[in-house]
Amino acid sequence: MATVLDIRLKKVNKIYHEGELIQGVILIHSKTDFQHQGITLIMEGSVNLQLSAKSVGLFEAFYNSIKPIQLLHYAVEVSKPGRLSAGKTEIPFELPLKPKGNKVLYETYHGVFVNVQYTVKVEMKRSVLSKDLNKNCEFIVEYKNQQEKAVIKQVPFTITPDSLQNVKE
Repeated sequence: MATVLDIRLKKVNKIYHEGELIQGVILIHSKTDFQHQGITLIMEGSVNLQLSAKSVGLFEAFYNSIKPIQLLHYAVEVSKPGRLSAGKTEIPFELPLKPKGNKVLYETYHGVFVNVQYTVKVEMKRSVLSKDLNKNCEFIVEYKNQQEKAVIKQVPFTITPDSLQNVKE
């Protein structure tokens, strides 16, 4: 067994709400002592637009012009370069779940064209001869009260042959 890097969140279901603390532990297992060039914890949230295979021509121009929108980003240096001893090392962490600037945190969503994703990532830099270690862990963001953000209301509409446009006969 080489060195193993893992992330464990405090909540088993990984569901969080805006304003809460993301708490967890970085686990490092190693049979021998080793040196590292620093350990960094990164929390990110972003909205991505994706193409499906069926709509390549339809959305291609739209897709190419939009880059992922970053909702939150925190980077924290957990450990400065140094040496870790053999065995199991646990490094606790906690980060606030707050949006970046004036952005809004949306609920986690994995759809056909849109992805709203939140992750916690640990990067352990190592020497030139050893490969850097990375570990990702996705967590879910939900609204606290569904009534605050999404209000269901009925919208009347009618479709008639006269109201349709760009229809081939």
